[in-house]
Amino acid sequence: MSALKRIRSAIRMIPNTRVPSRYLYFAVICFFSFHSPSINSQSVAKAQGTKTKIPLNLDRAILIGTTNNVLLRTIESKKEITKLVITEKWREFLPKVGVQYMGLRNTNVGSIDNLYNDVRLTVQQLVFDGGEASLQVEIARLGEALNEQDFKVGAVKLKLDIQKAYLKTLSAKGKILLGQKVVEKMNESLRKAKAEFGQGLISRIQYSEVTNKVKQSQLTLLKYKNEYNQTALELKQVLSLDFHVELDLEENLFTDFVLSIPQIDSEEAVIRAMNTREDLKKSQLVIKRLKNEKKIADNYWVPKVYLGGYAGKNGNDFPLKHDIYGLNFNFVLPLGSTVVQSNGNLGVQKDGTGIQTYPGFGNQTVGPGINGYESSRIQFFDNLSYSRKIMEGEVQLSEALMNYKNLENQIGIEVQKSVDRVNESWEMMKISNSGVILNWETLRVGNVKLGAGQFRKEDVLSSELEFLKSQQELTDSLANYMISLYEMSFAANIDLSVKKLIQYEKGKGNSVIAALLFDRDPRKAIGVDAPGE
Repeated sequence: MSALKRIRSAIRMIPNTRVPSRYLYFAVICFFSFHSPSINSQSVAKAQGTKTKIPLNLDRAILIGTTNNVLLRTIESKKEITKLVITEKWREFLPKVGVQYMGLRNTNVGSIDNLYNDVRLTVQQLVFDGGEASLQVEIARLGEALNEQDFKVGAVKLKLDIQKAYLKTLSAKGKILLGQKVVEKMNESLRKAKAEFGQGLISRIQYSEVTNKVKQSQLTLLKYKNEYNQTALELKQVLSLDFHVELDLEENLFTDFVLSIPQIDSEEAVIRAMNTREDLKKSQLVIKRLKNEKKIADNYWVPKVYLGGYAGKNGNDFPLKHDIYGLNFNFVLPLGSTVVQSNGNLGVQKDGTGIQTYPGFGNQTVGPGINGYESSRIQFFDNLSYSRKIMEGEVQLSEALMNYKNLENQIGIEVQKSVDRVNESWEMMKISNSGVILNWETLRVGNVKLGAGQFRKEDVLSSELEFLKSQQELTDSLANYMISLYEMSFAANIDLSVKKLIQYEKGKGNSVIAALLFDRDPRKAIGVDAPGE
């Protein structure tokens, strides 16, 4: 369920998720899509011998696609790893505690056997490192935050890909609806023409023209169906669904979306993008991490000091009787590529005879009282990598700062271009609206004249095909306008539902084609200029 909660939070973070009250419902869908093989594998389809059919709308598509995406799953799985890294770095602040046992057994022929046992509790604590341990913890936390930002950036980009693929599929489905209506009218005209030809009311040439128009409409419908099949496959690929799965799109491009005139302040959009874009936040985190890493490299010369101690008992036989305790230290000082290291121990043997292990001297017998040692050494050219690490840190930080500046500039350009595309696609939709209304009025006049005997049936069918073509162009314009809005929403991190540029309202679409389908006046639809404008 942790993945589900993470996806829900990511979806809330992403702008223009349309209906907040649906989150819980869609989260359930998302959960079953994550845990059920029927959505992301073909096992069920093969077992049943039938295609799995999934009802789909835009919100559900986003949640399913986000759940199934391999990249997001991989990033999600890294979340626990980053937490473990933080725990590892925090470990440096805690003392290292252990239990040590040493036993000697010398079985001698002709003399007394030597037996010795030593059990002690040891502890060592980092006392000073110039703040390196704290910086390492901060770097680990930044790594966790970067993983979170990777998830958010990936989720936002994936959402845009899903929106675009979904709208293209919905557009192709809408064209099929329009094409089927025209084919039905054409077939009815063909039946009438066939009867009239049989009665000798029209010539063979006229009948052939009608037949040709019908075939043209059928070919157009076939193209629409092929387009739908291709876009549906692309949508399933984006959603990481098996190609055997059948999609049942519940929404209608024409009748379920309420569109508004785009009124977008490009400067305001750029400022919002600069303050809220997730990729910019990620770039800032990268800079912070590199600054900390550079600080560690620059402070290579800072010494490290460890203090430790031990307490225990030793003796020949168990239970052990002789108390022992002591203190030790370890000091490391880098001087360029040379490393100075010093360590020592001060111990107390309360009574009896014990053994202490001294580096470089091995095991030494000690009697009651104080015992100790100190050892220092200088290792020349032992740390040649220090200068490389400093230089690498400077280069990486400079590169990250330049990338951040370039990203800011890129985002500004991206937002401005997306706003321009929105305005351009809006104007294109208005032109397409005019084309549909013109062909609609031409077809109406043609039908009236046909009834009065002033117009040929073949000319009416030609007008019908032109009307279908103009509706196809408007369908593409509608989808392109909505896609441009979603691209602008992605670029500027703008919530379209708040701006009311796209609103989902079942059966209340305000497009010209929706007006025609509901027998309303198309001249009152969105994006239609009044006469004289």
